[in-house]
Amino acid sequence: MGRVLSAIDIGSNGIRMIISEMIYDASTKSYVFKEIKKIRSPIRLGKEVFLDKPISQQTLNDSIETFEHFRNINQKYRVQSCRAVATSALREASNKLEFIDKIAKKSGIKVEVIDGMEEARLIYLAVSREVELKARRCVLIDVGGGSVEITLSDNSKIKQTESFPMGTVRILDQLIKRKLDESHLKVVVGDYIRPVFDFIDKNNFHHNVDFAIGTGGNLECMARLKWDLLKKSSNTFVTLNELIEIYDKLSKLSIKDRIEKLNLRPDRADVILPAIFTVKMILRQCDAHRIFIPRVGLRNGILWSMIL
Repeated sequence: MGRVLSAIDIGSNGIRMIISEMIYDASTKSYVFKEIKKIRSPIRLGKEVFLDKPISQQTLNDSIETFEHFRNINQKYRVQSCRAVATSALREASNKLEFIDKIAKKSGIKVEVIDGMEEARLIYLAVSREVELKARRCVLIDVGGGSVEITLSDNSKIKQTESFPMGTVRILDQLIKRKLDESHLKVVVGDYIRPVFDFIDKNNFHHNVDFAIGTGGNLECMARLKWDLLKKSSNTFVTLNELIEIYDKLSKLSIKDRIEKLNLRPDRADVILPAIFTVKMILRQCDAHRIFIPRVGLRNGILWSMIL
């Protein structure tokens, strides 16, 4: 049996863990990861933090309970090494040191807060193991709860990468703060999107892009909705026109209907529309007509970072 590793992604809309076995593939003379287990806890750190509030005692207690469960799972599967990283919500939390300290004391798991650039690098690391990037100009888009990471890749090399504070939970919080509903997404996203457009234009990625690549739970949900709403079976990519159609159909459903009729999790049903709207705008700016969804993300990049 190969080494068993685990990776934990403490995001703004949930805390996720993956356990995988590292196996040497003699035919390719390289290592691969065989997934053993995935776990997700719907703890939304960003809901409080992005409204300029500290992480509440209840959220902290829920997080401690989740990490104690993770510790037990690590022991059950005889995990040899575990890396836990936190992104935008914990980066901005006024009481992040208390969070990190209590998690470590209660679970024995050390939490590492990473910046947006490192987050983008880890995501790219995961994607580069799944998608052929040689001789391609690609735009990598990761839509999280607190931030959107954009990486521009040319011939399998990172040309530029940037993290933008415009994630879906942050957008939802702005709608609530301004007493607006989903019909005003254009207004709120419009307040955030200009730096993204400037970044794409400045690096000449507003044309001649071969395709976009999407990572994270929001993008994987879009691939699933391609079947649920459009009855189109290929879930490895979604075209811009399909995204527009999915958005139109989804916007006519209440959050309650999205949960009951489409079987979306409550913490996905409310953020998916802002996510689709954001991706549509970025694709249009890049003049990209489809986005590939390789179903890997930050957790996978964390695993690769542990052996490279």
